[in-house]
Amino acid sequence: MLRIYIFRISLILAVILLGKASETRAAEEVSVQQSIAEAQVALRHRHYSQASQTLQDALARFPGNAQLRLELGRVYVYQRQDARATEIFRGILRDDPSNREAKLELARVLSYDGKYEPANQLFREMLATNANDEAAAIGLIRNLLSEKKKDDARREVEQALARHPSSLRLQEYRDDLLKNQSPLPASHEGHALSRLQADATYFSDTAGNRATRAGQRFDLQLGRNFTNSFRLDEKSLWVSQGPKANIFSVQEEGRLRVARWLYVGGGGGIVRFADNSNRALYRGELILHPIRSFWLQGGFSRIPITPTFQSAQFDLLAEGWWARLDWQPRSWRVSADFSKQHYSDSNRTQREDAEILRWVGNSHFAVGLGYEYAHSSFTQSFANGYFSPNQYHSHLGLGGFRFSVGKIYHGEYIARYGAETVDQNPYQIAWEATAKNRFLLGKFDLGADYTYFHLAQSTGAFRAQVGRVSAAYRF
Repeated sequence: MLRIYIFRISLILAVILLGKASETRAAEEVSVQQSIAEAQVALRHRHYSQASQTLQDALARFPGNAQLRLELGRVYVYQRQDARATEIFRGILRDDPSNREAKLELARVLSYDGKYEPANQLFREMLATNANDEAAAIGLIRNLLSEKKKDDARREVEQALARHPSSLRLQEYRDDLLKNQSPLPASHEGHALSRLQADATYFSDTAGNRATRAGQRFDLQLGRNFTNSFRLDEKSLWVSQGPKANIFSVQEEGRLRVARWLYVGGGGGIVRFADNSNRALYRGELILHPIRSFWLQGGFSRIPITPTFQSAQFDLLAEGWWARLDWQPRSWRVSADFSKQHYSDSNRTQREDAEILRWVGNSHFAVGLGYEYAHSSFTQSFANGYFSPNQYHSHLGLGGFRFSVGKIYHGEYIARYGAETVDQNPYQIAWEATAKNRFLLGKFDLGADYTYFHLAQSTGAFRAQVGRVSAAYRF
């Protein structure tokens, strides 16, 4: 009987102690969550020191609490105290090597510091543990893109999208990789890389107009929010074997990112015409980028108008408003342009252009189909060496293909076929064919393009051809 009595008393005491321990843990959990909530409110208002102090005070009451340590490490990341954050995350993993959140945060901090290999190892460990870990897949793909390992990134994107087909971030990465397969990907403001470029173009038409243009360009990206471009151009114009008119221009332009979705740009320069007269050039623009695949630009500018030798004798300038839309969801390419300009010879013009193109295929070979529309009008038909009809319209269907050979060569061949009309004349057949070739040799980018036109040109001719070569070095 005595033994049974002692056993019952011991059982009652154990239950009481367990209850008190449970109540203590519950109270600790409530206090911890309250401290974390207070710290997160401070973070939302960017009161980083207050958030840090709140978590440190909580850790003084509950030393070793993994949740508090993790949140404190995140605060240090916001404060850009990466070394302290790394120390905390590593400490959590020493106590609990399976802590996913600490491993994810540590990998992210290493990525921010450019330590891609150890970060990638952590991301891969997380994926080995759970192949459906979307955050780990996104972190790994982002690092591979930063390292310019596009083939590895493409493979990871395909695997991740098979598990997370509705992931917007993975779709954006896939779209970017698809766009980068194009021989001439769209060059969006705000995404320029530092580079040196030289290019040369030769133009000839059936009216005897000839032109060569040589240009040099230097793009410099300063930090994450500012880019600067400097360009020199020299153009020579002549008719058959006649004398030449040489035109030289210098332009510089800067672009500043003032918000995640907003850029502003502006610049100026000077053009020297064939008679050695100088004129000022300028440009101002506003760029909206609300989502990754959509760009809307607009601005006011003054540019030289020099399509022919004859036009060069008038020192023509055009100034006015312009706008451009670019939208590239997945394998689509949609663009539209509008401009309204006042020429220095008192003429006025308005232009609208639009193009829609759909690529079907993969990164190695794809077929494209689409449509292109162009319209322009002038208030007067001057004989000043440029095409100035009262009304011009063209409607062209697009078809072509693009392909790549390894990592070195990318080609794009497109034909446009349809009809055009000048003023009130009946529609006539119009077409053009373009071949674009691009060679990627490390940091060097070489291009060779050719286009044959069987439609109206700015020179007034209806047949012309253009050849262009370019070389760029990215750094």
